[in-house]
Amino acid sequence: MKHSPNAAGNHGSRPQAQETFLTHLTPLVLLTAIFFINFIARIALAPLLPQVKHDLALSHAQAGSLFFLISLGYFATLLASGFISSRLTHRDTIKYSSIALGIVLLLTSFSTGLWGMRFGLLALGMACGPYMPSGLASLTTLFNYRHWGKALSIHEMAPNLSFFLAPLIAEIFRNYNPKKGYF
Repeated sequence: MKHSPNAAGNHGSRPQAQETFLTHLTPLVLLTAIFFINFIARIALAPLLPQVKHDLALSHAQAGSLFFLISLGYFATLLASGFISSRLTHRDTIKYSSIALGIVLLLTSFSTGLWGMRFGLLALGMACGPYMPSGLASLTTLFNYRHWGKALSIHEMAPNLSFFLAPLIAEIFRNYNPKKGYF
């Protein structure tokens, strides 16, 4: 069976008859920036891990468990994101996920011990989880289905940019803040 657009000529809930791709470029850039911050928050520890391991006298297993905690929190809320966004709108889910991420990053920066850092990293993963499904749903609702490929490809540049910039940003902050403040 061939997949065809609905009567309005699109798959979104908004009428988009004569809209071009550029019509919604601003929200696309905003969603991409949110995804960039969301993603870089999860991988920023990677280039800092040797220094964190040394400063906190962690074993390899203990250092690796820090990434496990981020992934565990992310998995839990990603799994629950359908329930979360069914109670809220996708826009509110994105908004609350972003606010929670900012609060968690701020509070984690004040942690003084390993357990505070572990709890903060678990919470970091949990704050990031609800964004992805709601971000993609928002993009596909915002754009006409003919523009989904362009919109999603721009949105998915955020992880690649994060992988490239995370080590550079970490090195800059490490050089300007030689104290044990990682976040």
